[in-house]
Amino acid sequence: MFLKTNYFKALIKKAWNGVGLTVGNDGAGIYLLGGYWSIYLDSEWMTKKAKAAIIELTGFIPAAGHAITFWKGEDNQTEEKELIPERYYKPDTTYFKTKYKDTGIRIRDYGRGVAVLQNTNTMETVMLAENIVDMVDNYCREKGENPVGPPLSESGQEGIYWQNETCTLRCMTVIAQEETKEEFLLEKLEEYDFEEKRKRS
Repeated sequence: MFLKTNYFKALIKKAWNGVGLTVGNDGAGIYLLGGYWSIYLDSEWMTKKAKAAIIELTGFIPAAGHAITFWKGEDNQTEEKELIPERYYKPDTTYFKTKYKDTGIRIRDYGRGVAVLQNTNTMETVMLAENIVDMVDNYCREKGENPVGPPLSESGQEGIYWQNETCTLRCMTVIAQEETKEEFLLEKLEEYDFEEKRKRS
């Protein structure tokens, strides 16, 4: 998978400690849900480290056709869930027309860290959780695994996806608060084309 293991472990543990970590098994792989993000791991490509990190928190991986939400607690609470449709955690991004570029800019304020990405068609800028964007790393791939594609979106409403044949990562955008430094910076950054590395004419 193209995800840094230490970031992956911290991400799923934070969900388990908070909103709950949902693990679903569709028979071909497993999906993980943690509120504003999802990760799909193909069973044949899932690394031992990733599987061990999940089981360390949950104790087991649900059987095919089942999904369970796990929470930290005295009795490690669980709740059975319905499997969600595949289009939410593993869509075919081949047909997604909106591509994003990581600008490399990070904003750390209001008790959160965000990364700024730019729509390469419209130059619109959006914010995503910094830890999600920084978790993506082509150097973490297994032998024979294809490079991860660029960040893509179908409409922006359902989130932004990174995908290859082994893994799909989805993250929802972070909304900038009105009349704040974040909003001001996003507007200014739209004057620069990060794909072409020049100011828009």
